[in-house]
Amino acid sequence: MSTISDSHIDFLEPALLETRRKLRSVVIEFLALTGLLVGVVLAVMIDLKLLKNSVSEASLTEALQAVLVLASALIFIWRAMREVEARGYLIGLATLFTCMFIRENDAYLDQVYHGFWAVPVGIAAVAGAVLIGRYKATLVEPLTSQIEERHSTFMFMGLLIVLVFSRLFGTGALWQAAMGAEYNATFKTIVQEGLELLGYALIVFGSVLSLTYCRFERRHPEANPTNGIAASI
Repeated sequence: MSTISDSHIDFLEPALLETRRKLRSVVIEFLALTGLLVGVVLAVMIDLKLLKNSVSEASLTEALQAVLVLASALIFIWRAMREVEARGYLIGLATLFTCMFIRENDAYLDQVYHGFWAVPVGIAAVAGAVLIGRYKATLVEPLTSQIEERHSTFMFMGLLIVLVFSRLFGTGALWQAAMGAEYNATFKTIVQEGLELLGYALIVFGSVLSLTYCRFERRHPEANPTNGIAASI
């Protein structure tokens, strides 16, 4: 009785193998993004249905925002320590996400005094700027090369959602006009915090995706990676 051995794969056309790898990458990305989107909704639902905290500062939604942006910061700190050729660019991203993490914890830092969060943010920003200046030769070229990759697209979209869209779409004036006399500030907060969590989810997805890009590039420096999440699997 004949069996299909691993050696059979060697006879497949290279183009077919590449197509299979790309298809696997697309499927994994689709499932991962679907899971993230479902997770965002579930987090808000848990806050409203189970915890009944109306997505307050001590909510699961807020906690996940901090965890996701911290994970992104740690990813780029780790990459900056390993990738000398792109260290300036990676330190810049690590600094940005570290500052965002500190800002997300402003409710706890305000217990020192209102607005105290600006102090650690300033320290982190200055430290990051000093390091970027030290490695400025590895800032522009990696920025221009990686900005076109798929992982950067997810991160930039996430940043725009967090810093721009969530603020505008969560504006009280917008929902006052939509709800009239039935306006409830809690509803506005739920929308805004939910959008922020979505943005952070996309940022961390792009950050993880950048690791696969890095791994593929190191394994195949002569190749042009497809930049899918399964590129290095």
